[in-house]
Amino acid sequence: MMNNYSESYRFRIRYSSLEKQTPLILALDFENTDDSLFQRCNDLISDLGEKLCALKVNFHLFLSLSKKEILQLNKFAREKNLQVIADIKLNDIGNTNKITVNRLCDLRFDAVIMNPIIGITETKSLVDYAHSLNIGVICLLFMSHPGAIEGYGLKKVNANSPYSTFQKSEKHSNKSEFTYLYNLFYNYGKSSNADGFVIGATRTEIIKEISTLDKGEIPIYSPGLLTQGGNITKTINSGADYLIVGRFILNSKSPIQKTDYLLKEIRKNKRFQF
Repeated sequence: MMNNYSESYRFRIRYSSLEKQTPLILALDFENTDDSLFQRCNDLISDLGEKLCALKVNFHLFLSLSKKEILQLNKFAREKNLQVIADIKLNDIGNTNKITVNRLCDLRFDAVIMNPIIGITETKSLVDYAHSLNIGVICLLFMSHPGAIEGYGLKKVNANSPYSTFQKSEKHSNKSEFTYLYNLFYNYGKSSNADGFVIGATRTEIIKEISTLDKGEIPIYSPGLLTQGGNITKTINSGADYLIVGRFILNSKSPIQKTDYLLKEIRKNKRFQF
């Protein structure tokens, strides 16, 4: 097992995925955050660690676990060669972003999901600073829930930015050029050397578009499978590199059985016949 944290986050998660032959990331998005939460997380890491390449920790777990518990879980995850991703959709001013990344580093997180809505300057600053601490940055392009179209899925925005990807075939009546918001976010992340993009598995057309545009250079992370309606085969065929699953496993009476089922379905695809 390799546990070399002198390597970049992008290398570490890729190594874990290849070594354990899995692109699966478990989202620890428990709905019930009672006093048993820490033990439940610990048990899942113990039971499923060899079937996963990473864990995703959502914001509400930060509010439910103590600093000591988070450190213990992250330490245990590293022993299982798991990367741990802080899913806080970071999108604040530069100084606040820097302080937040420092705290995540202290808590032994490997990567953070951020929201490029803060613009190209702050996105690049965040990525550069995180990389100096060997923490990865994953840019959110499109969430998995239906209401995402009201924000990330805004059809058009003014494309005066030099970082826009113009949709040449679509013109506004005044002949100005426009682009989709997620295209703009893609360019912010690409220009900043981000380590990944999050695109919901319920938006396979966007996964395919970004994967084709990027030529597969930056990995795509896809949440929203099964419980939210995302299809495993379509998501993989569209270009997703890492598959994020939460409630399908968490709410099961047999998380091991459900995880084995997922891996069986995933490995039917030629891209993941390791």
